[in-house]
Amino acid sequence: MRQHISILLFTLGLAAAASSVWAFDNDFEINDINLDDENFLDINAHRFRKSLEYQWYDNTTAWRITGASLDSDLAFIQSELKLHNELSEYVNVRFTVEQEVFYADKDILFPTAEVELYPWAGNLGIALIGIPAYEKREMDIGLALIWGRRPWNYTRIEYLDIDALYNQKNISDNTFYKEDPRSLKLEGAYLLGEHYKLRFSIRSESQLELIDPDNNASFKHESSDYFLLFDYLPTPGTVIGITVDGFTLDKSQSQPAQQQQQSTDYISADIYWVTGMGESYEVKLGTRYDQLSNDIRDYINAGENLDYQMKTLQVYGRAYHPFNEHMAWDLGLHVGQVDEEQVYLQDSSKNTLNDGVQAKFRMGFEYSSSDGRNSLQLNISLNADDPFNDPGDGGGMSFQSVF
Repeated sequence: MRQHISILLFTLGLAAAASSVWAFDNDFEINDINLDDENFLDINAHRFRKSLEYQWYDNTTAWRITGASLDSDLAFIQSELKLHNELSEYVNVRFTVEQEVFYADKDILFPTAEVELYPWAGNLGIALIGIPAYEKREMDIGLALIWGRRPWNYTRIEYLDIDALYNQKNISDNTFYKEDPRSLKLEGAYLLGEHYKLRFSIRSESQLELIDPDNNASFKHESSDYFLLFDYLPTPGTVIGITVDGFTLDKSQSQPAQQQQQSTDYISADIYWVTGMGESYEVKLGTRYDQLSNDIRDYINAGENLDYQMKTLQVYGRAYHPFNEHMAWDLGLHVGQVDEEQVYLQDSSKNTLNDGVQAKFRMGFEYSSSDGRNSLQLNISLNADDPFNDPGDGGGMSFQSVF
């Protein structure tokens, strides 16, 4: 018993020294969002196939990255890393990084450090979470209550004090938080019998207000995000499922030469059928809906008041075929009805409307390790809706490793 208490005290001290987890993405700007017509097809075309996704969820230690073209200047980036070490049945240590970029430029996020404590070696645990940062003002400090253990059959409620030491440790300038940001997150993953898989998360970040007295400026930020996956597996290699995810984001910036407010909402819903996982042909058919809206209000220049919306309803199919121990083809066809609209509230002559059909054919070549736990894929895309005048549509690269 004394040994267990010593381990607990040591771990508490370690976590306190390591500090905090990242929630607010440190974006202190109003983002001008203007996507290309085919971008939601691009994002879906370059996501990991279902069997690789299951590998990711079934392992606690893994990393993966995707970089794919959105247009001649911008890219879709998905990067994730998770390291998990079980010191004993009482203590786990975790290290994670997770970021997805497609609608605005974002800073690279700091990694999260986490210590999970199970005092009775059962399912009930607590987590001390944090992020090391050179400037202590950027540290987030948090706790989580856990029931169960990763990768499946667990639920956790997480609380974060974002930039917890900002007002006490800011030595760079005179800015300070008038309203301290906080984050509350509920997350879980469950195997329900032999035929159902459920994963979910929902997070709410309270409003932060940063004051810059030297420039008579302020910045406000408030957001929430959510994710749901529900899959039915009638047989081990077949899946019928739905995935829903999205976010809401409200920001405002006020200073003598600029007073703007931004409201951004995104939702994505994907319904799919997959068969042949682990066999000679893995086939996926689905339909997906994406909608992003971005409304900007400018209280100095009213002519810039803008309501932007882009939505895409697509149907798609992809086929994966390994033809020897290490190599495989992965082909995909995506066809979508795209509606993109910009409405300037004070000057209708600047309004734009793009309404049409976009189609993309993606050709992928994969090289993997013999055990299938490491996968490198290279993709190129063709404009199937205009193959003669504009045949090329960029490409991408992805890699995943579980260990």
